[in-house]
Amino acid sequence: MTQFTINTCKSYGCRNLGQPIWACADFSWPDYRLGFPALHCRACGSYPPLFDEQQFNEWLSVHLSAYASENGHFCPECYRKEIICYGHNPQGTQRVQCRVCRKVWTPKQQEQRKIVPPERIETVSLVVPFQGGSAEQKLYVLLSFDAVCGNVLHISTNFTQHYVGETLRYRWHGNAEPDLHHSDIVNRVDMRETQFLRRSQFDEIQYGSAILKRNARGAILRPVITAHGHFRVLNIFFPKVKKHVISHECFLRGAVITVWAELFRQRQGELWFIEEEINDSDIYVPWSFQRTTQHGWWQNQWQLWEQGKNRKMVCPLTGGDSRNAKMLSLTASRHFIHWLYKQADFIHSTKLSAGSVTQTLLSLAHEYNGKLTIAPSDD
Repeated sequence: MTQFTINTCKSYGCRNLGQPIWACADFSWPDYRLGFPALHCRACGSYPPLFDEQQFNEWLSVHLSAYASENGHFCPECYRKEIICYGHNPQGTQRVQCRVCRKVWTPKQQEQRKIVPPERIETVSLVVPFQGGSAEQKLYVLLSFDAVCGNVLHISTNFTQHYVGETLRYRWHGNAEPDLHHSDIVNRVDMRETQFLRRSQFDEIQYGSAILKRNARGAILRPVITAHGHFRVLNIFFPKVKKHVISHECFLRGAVITVWAELFRQRQGELWFIEEEINDSDIYVPWSFQRTTQHGWWQNQWQLWEQGKNRKMVCPLTGGDSRNAKMLSLTASRHFIHWLYKQADFIHSTKLSAGSVTQTLLSLAHEYNGKLTIAPSDD
C-alpha cells in the first residue's frame, strides 16, 4: 500500500516541509504543549496536529482506488496515469491497463473527459444541508476549479461510503462557529483568525451537525481529512501545478502545502488566501491597492484591494510575487455557486441523503462543465 504523508512539518521555508515523520531527526512526538497531540519540528518550532497515519492511509488508499475504478483516469493500484486501452470485456465494455503495474480493470464511467492541467487551482468550501438522523444536517463540501477557464476540476464532500477509523470521524460538539458576514472585510479576516485560535486544535472546525440516518452506510469525515483526500486526487492529476488560491481556512493551507510539498520545499509554488466582498459583479474597472494589514497568530500580511463597490483581501502564504495579487480572485467558484443555487436538485438537498447530495453535486458539476464548453453562461 502506498504511504501518503499527513504527519509532517507544514511550515513554508522549513527544510522539513513535507518530510515523512520517520525520516526526520528534527521531529519529536507526541507533544502536548498546545493542549493537543502535536508533532514538534525543532527546525522551525512549529506544532502541527498529529493524525493517526495508519487510519488515514487505510481510508485514503480505498478512497483513491474507488475513485480510479469509477473514472479510469489513473490506476486504482499504483495511482499512476499511464493508462492504455486493453480490449473489451464480454459485455463489450472498454477495459484499460496500467502501463506501470499492469493492473487491468473496466472503468464504470466509459466516457473519458480530457483533463487539461490548469494554470492555477482555486478551492473554496461550502456547507450543504442533507436529510440525516434529523432534518438540516450538514455536509462540508470542497470545490476546486480551473481558476482561468472556470470549469470544475474536483468536488469532495465529507461523506464517505468507505470504512474509516474513529479518529477520522467528524464529532459535533453542539456549537457551530458563527457565520462571518461582517460588513467590514478587514474585521472579517481578523475574526476568522480568532476562530482558528478558539478551536480545540487549528484544524478542528465545528461547522454544524452531520448525523447520518440510523443504519445508513458510510461515515462523516473530519473536514481536514476530506481536504487531504481532495487535494491528493488533484495532485495525481496535476502534480506540477504551482499556483493555488484558497478561501480563508487554515487547514486548507496545511493540506495544499503537504500534498504539493516537493514544489513548495523547492520554493516553486505559490499559495494564496483570498477573502472577497463582491457587491457589483458587472464592474470592469481595475483593482486598486489600498493598504497592507497583519492578522492572526502567524501575523500574515494581507493586501486590501478595492474595485468600485467591491473589495478583496489577498494573503501570500508562500512568498509569491505580490504583483500577482491584483489579478487573483475567487471568480470561478463564485460563478459556479451562483449557478448552483438556481438548480432545483441542489435547492432541495434537505430531502436527500448525504450520499445522494454528493452524487447530485458531481452530476451538476458535470452539467456545468458541459455548459462551459458550449457557451459560457450564468443560467
